[in-house]
Amino acid sequence: LASVGYMLPFSILILFAQERLGLNGTGYGLLLAFSALGGLLGSFLASRLRTRLGYRWTIVSSLLLGALTLGGLALTTNPIVAAVLLALYILHAVVWNICSLSLRQRLVPDDLLGRVGGGARVLGLLGLAAGSALGGILGVIDLAIPVAVGAVVFVVCCLVAAITLPRGLTPDAQTAR
Repeated sequence: LASVGYMLPFSILILFAQERLGLNGTGYGLLLAFSALGGLLGSFLASRLRTRLGYRWTIVSSLLLGALTLGGLALTTNPIVAAVLLALYILHAVVWNICSLSLRQRLVPDDLLGRVGGGARVLGLLGLAAGSALGGILGVIDLAIPVAVGAVVFVVCCLVAAITLPRGLTPDAQTAR
């Protein structure tokens, strides 16, 4: 589901940048470069947040950040605001990815890690393909729609994570295998 939400806006991002933000090729490159700074910050913060909040609330919070940033991006036409929102969005994606992969490695027995990881990869790639197709279809109507729908998908992901992730699982907690 997160893969669908991720690809909805990114399938049309170049058009969004050109038509809604008024950026040329150089501006788009700068937009992407600035958004990468969020990824660097996210990689620095992920373990600190996970230690402080635990897996569950770090994942839920990062998904909520993803929803909020996409919601803001759907509403803005300002390139600087969009760059900050995209940097925060990529921060969310990195924190979510680090925590979800770490949690999977902790919860899945060693002899099943390869199969579970492979299954997750297949589902993730299917989600990327579905999100890309849906983003293109919705983008024909209006380029803000795939971004807004991506925000809604991340709200759903946030709720699912809040309900299903185990409580009290911290980085130091022992996992039973």
